[in-house]
Amino acid sequence: MTLSEPEPTGVKSEWLAELAQAIRLREGVEGITRALWALYGGKIFSTRDWTAAVQIPVPVLAALRRELEKRDILIQGKKLQLSEAGMEKLESLFGRQEKIDAQCPACQGGGRILPPEVMPVLEEFREICDKRPRVDVTLDQSHATPETGVRKALLLMEKGLLMRPLLFIGDDDLISVACHLVRNRFMPNAQEAAAITVLDIDARYLELIRQASQGQIQVREYDVRQELPEDLHDRFSAVLTDPAYTENGITAFAYRSWRALEEAGSLFLSMPFADGPSLHSIQNNLVQMGFAFRDILIGFNRYKGASIHASRTNLLIAEKIRSTPEKSFRLRYTPFYTGEVRPPRSVYACTMCKTPYPVGPEEAFPTIFDLKKAGCKECGNDSFQRLNSREANESNRSPSQED
Repeated sequence: MTLSEPEPTGVKSEWLAELAQAIRLREGVEGITRALWALYGGKIFSTRDWTAAVQIPVPVLAALRRELEKRDILIQGKKLQLSEAGMEKLESLFGRQEKIDAQCPACQGGGRILPPEVMPVLEEFREICDKRPRVDVTLDQSHATPETGVRKALLLMEKGLLMRPLLFIGDDDLISVACHLVRNRFMPNAQEAAAITVLDIDARYLELIRQASQGQIQVREYDVRQELPEDLHDRFSAVLTDPAYTENGITAFAYRSWRALEEAGSLFLSMPFADGPSLHSIQNNLVQMGFAFRDILIGFNRYKGASIHASRTNLLIAEKIRSTPEKSFRLRYTPFYTGEVRPPRSVYACTMCKTPYPVGPEEAFPTIFDLKKAGCKECGNDSFQRLNSREANESNRSPSQED
């Protein structure tokens, strides 16, 4: 078989299915095909780039990368690079092609840039964002970049919504403050704008929002697992939310948003794309609630954290078209936050004495911040390095085992 001759369809399918089974990829052959095509046809230099391109979480693609390295499809090293055999294999799968990059270099495919006139607002917003409390990973908090906040405010202005009643269900990103700043900068009659309201379970962020807006943004402590207060029903022209990234979490946040929106109101829902079955279930839930999808902005949100999703998620825009859902929704709260699905666990080693410490929700140190605060019990050092999976597996002792 020459390089230009494609493999028989059956051989392709068997190889792709075997690869999907080896890493237990829920998307199966379709997901493997999408991931391999991105390697073959795009400019992919790291696992994070790969995740951004194909919307498959970093740990899953890291497992695929290791499998491809074992099969001599990828060259081992820091950079994602096809071997000669790998290039031949993918050429036999997809055929030869010229590589053409049609992505806009200015917006990097995001579709929007920040014009020069908003830079003073961005600088002011950055200073406020620097005051954000430490994220609480048990609540799936992860700070969006200041640029994302300003872009989102400009998007609302573009759609004629910035002066209308706005509700934020969860706002550790301080997007409400960005909207407040953009209103005041670019809308001469900003004092006549409708109220901005923020609901959040974390009082620390509510206090910062209240201070940053000098009390002009209304804040209220609220757990989305509770019924939405009746005084907030059918009141808002737009609801913005960046929920817990589980099917139950996204559905609950969307349902509370539906309750809060006036008819024809807009939902701005930030989320990564899950595997096909989960994404279908989430979309189906939203349609049955009474939402119609208007737009999906891929990679619109950028984060300082959320590394599992390559520090970016998508923005779904939907319109409330029904005041009564197709069915009675019974919301589920277990699991709700991502740590409840599969509790994250990492192992860190002291940079001085190399003592390993497991870190995770069910460990003595729930987060690396807790470990740094306590310091190493052996030498008192407060600097730690995360171990890779091989190093973590080889680490056969922990402080808890020595007590």
